[in-house]
Amino acid sequence: MIAERTAAAALALTEGIGWQTLNRLLSAFGTPAAVLAATPQQVARLRGVSAQVRANLSALDQGRLAENLARWRAEGVCFALWYEADYPPAFTRLADRPLICFWRGAALPNSAHSIALVGTRQPSAESVRLAAEWAAFFAGQGWAVISGLARGIDSATHKAVLAKAGYTAAVLGGGILRVYPPENAAVADQLCRVGALLSEYAPDLPVRPDWLVLRNRLISALCRAVIVVEAPARSGALHAARYAHLQGSPVFALPNSEGSRALLNEFALPLPETPQHLLTWLRTLPFPPESPTSVSQPLPLFGE
Repeated sequence: MIAERTAAAALALTEGIGWQTLNRLLSAFGTPAAVLAATPQQVARLRGVSAQVRANLSALDQGRLAENLARWRAEGVCFALWYEADYPPAFTRLADRPLICFWRGAALPNSAHSIALVGTRQPSAESVRLAAEWAAFFAGQGWAVISGLARGIDSATHKAVLAKAGYTAAVLGGGILRVYPPENAAVADQLCRVGALLSEYAPDLPVRPDWLVLRNRLISALCRAVIVVEAPARSGALHAARYAHLQGSPVFALPNSEGSRALLNEFALPLPETPQHLLTWLRTLPFPPESPTSVSQPLPLFGE
């Protein structure tokens, strides 16, 4: 029978399987390996498991997955499943939490001392300066600085932390062995020496627009607060802000762009005058925050 950890990874990487579907499968068959050993007829009898998920399970190539896991490990990729001790605790609070997390780098961030800076891919010079200044300050205070490795504000944020020899992590909307945008490959390599690249997607997969949106829920979950440096009306940074708000974390913005002003009108707080003011205030807040996306229903645990 396939090793239990490999079987769990196979389920986690099967498109269409989230934690609710996984719970249905595990409730019926007991373990990940038993799910994979079930016949299509047995799976078809379960309620709440879509025809597409059944087809995806039938198409699984378990041998190929085992080979990929070994190759990814040889390329410096680590992964943790939903039941393992090194799975990021911040993700367990999400209703749509990933079942697997891949990373490459020195270590995963400490969410109790992390802040995210996000913004447009086409920022003003002043916004680039501000992002670099605030990122360097928090890095100098020993905080992890999180962003998404995109062009513009994200890149400025990561580069400023690296120049300060601080810790920075990037959450990607594709596989961590397929860095996007490609011109940030050198930044990604530097980042892995002191921080981490993270993704819920298989390391070889290219970026997808919907995954770029979804990764924002992980960026916000990893942080005490999110700073939106500059965001036009359709900026992807707005997704990170809205996810943070749903997760119960504070969002800060400047009235320097249409999207940022919309956030300030809805729920965002004005960015304090100095990063020291913000740091002092954040230290008074409980962590993790209470949020409407918290999940009380645990997933089963499995051994090797």
